[in-house]
Amino acid sequence: MFLAYPNNPTGVLYPQADVLRVLEAAPGVVVLDEAYHVFAGKTFMDHLPRFRNLLVLRTVSKLGLAGIRLGYLAGRPEWIDQLNKVRQVYNVNVLTQAAAGFALEHLDALEAQAALIRAERAKLGPALAAFKGVTVFPSEANFFLLRVADADRSYEALKRQGVLVRNLHPGLANCLRITVGTPDENRILLNALKEAL
Repeated sequence: MFLAYPNNPTGVLYPQADVLRVLEAAPGVVVLDEAYHVFAGKTFMDHLPRFRNLLVLRTVSKLGLAGIRLGYLAGRPEWIDQLNKVRQVYNVNVLTQAAAGFALEHLDALEAQAALIRAERAKLGPALAAFKGVTVFPSEANFFLLRVADADRSYEALKRQGVLVRNLHPGLANCLRITVGTPDENRILLNALKEAL
């Protein structure tokens, strides 16, 4: 079983009690993808000793290094041994390895950046919800899922203004995914959205 925690593309964080029930009931491995854990402030890492069937997957890309696509998996040694049997021998290139090393050396700066995004998320959510005809779904990630009247039209209008968002059509009809940015970026987004709706 694979669960994104928080979920992607909604940003919803499942209640911990629900995830614990899944872990207790699952007959096989449960992989929790905690790619957005730095924004959610919640983790199941501390549950690894309790659940033999739990694997926690993370990526450093959500810390602000989206281009490197590097992550790690934590779990019981017997599961990691099995997964290593199918892992490519040279699965990390030199540039990615250097970028990851740099990230780990500057983790405090990346965590401060994530804290700023969490603070901005708390302001941006209500501002987006104030727009008539916009439904903002709860998020514990670095983005919001919005339902609008016409996502295709709004997406194109935002793009013309130089604001890029994700149009999730056809999977989620009339839904846009908005990334939380800096205060200035969020101000630009909100101004552009007034015209795009």
